[in-house]
Amino acid sequence: MTGMQKAAALVSLLPGCVLAAACARGGPPPQPGAVIATHADGRAPIGELYAAYESLVARGWSLDVVAESAPEGTTSSLPIIALRSPGKGPAVWILSGIHGEEPAGPNAIAAAMGEIAELGSRRPVVLLPLLNPHGYARNWRYLNVAVYSEAIDGHSVGDSSHLLDDPDAPGRPRASAPSSPEADAVTRYILAHAADYPPAVSIDLHEDNLIHEGYVYSQGAAGAADPLAVEAVAVLRNAGVPIKAGGTTRFDEPIADGIIGPVTDSSIDELMSTASVIADGQARPGPQARTVLVFETPAAALPLGQRIAAHAALLRRLAELLVPPAD
Repeated sequence: MTGMQKAAALVSLLPGCVLAAACARGGPPPQPGAVIATHADGRAPIGELYAAYESLVARGWSLDVVAESAPEGTTSSLPIIALRSPGKGPAVWILSGIHGEEPAGPNAIAAAMGEIAELGSRRPVVLLPLLNPHGYARNWRYLNVAVYSEAIDGHSVGDSSHLLDDPDAPGRPRASAPSSPEADAVTRYILAHAADYPPAVSIDLHEDNLIHEGYVYSQGAAGAADPLAVEAVAVLRNAGVPIKAGGTTRFDEPIADGIIGPVTDSSIDELMSTASVIADGQARPGPQARTVLVFETPAAALPLGQRIAAHAALLRRLAELLVPPAD
């Protein structure tokens, strides 16, 4: 089945469908035993999220199935999807849902579809709204384990260590192979579409249930001085999110006025900012986004509804700022 046929099959589904593998291929709905329930903490059912995201297809966006994710221990696959605006060129990339126990971002994207669609009518946009769908459905942080642990290697959908240069061995990647099929597919997708949609701005929506004050990572060329990072901190404050103005993160990264400058963490965000990658054993240009922002809201300190509203406010404000001026 081609990407367009898969897109058509997805769009034709009723909002309540959980998009198991058979649905994604346009086949019969899954049997009752294969139905995937969404974690009951007030987050939207996963079928409603897919339906909201797919509404962009009616506006001329292209829908791609990046991968059909089926981590060990699951019985049905769920698609990792991406949507591309009709126009090509320097683009805004919006990512969310890398960690499944961080539901505010995927829900906020669904709430801000109108603003995202409007932004996509004015400049190129690539949207990857739910990168770890099984994590979202199970409330699991990673593909292989439910929670963050210093003792267990959690397999993140956003792990990019297989593409990023090893500081201790230049010319070699930090890992010899992708940590999961999903990480391989997602990073390959980014590199494949960076030619037609070269990342100018990358926005990644995150949360953290081990912090009580939020902050913003700024991985791009301007680092902590990036004006969009400064604006993002102001939006979060106005939305009632407590901001950690100084000190360090729980990973000992210095914070200044709520912002952390570029860090080496092998994340998808470091990938989006890097000038070069090592792909299939060869050095090649990286995405090189000049602005790469990662928003962290304190999941333990605020109710989910307020966190969703804060992320939606960020998306709406950044959409306003990123619309090119009228001729």
